[in-house]
Amino acid sequence: MTEPANTEARIRGILHRVAHLDGPYGKSADLFRDLGVKSMAALDLLLSLEEEFGVSIADKAFGEARSLGALVSLVEGLR
Repeated sequence: MTEPANTEARIRGILHRVAHLDGPYGKSADLFRDLGVKSMAALDLLLSLEEEFGVSIADKAFGEARSLGALVSLVEGLR
């Protein structure tokens, strides 16, 4: 199992690539409401997370994971 800090860094990289999120943002910031991630980027994010980490993420679980911290917890829980 990877370290959560490594998982977080990898997810931040994906967020940068697919949603163009730069600069500082906290682990609890809502990706959609606070950071402005659009629905097409969210789909790309879901697919990228599944590919990067070799996991299958249920749509409902992904929809409920609305922050970086929640995504890290979700991915770590599936690994």
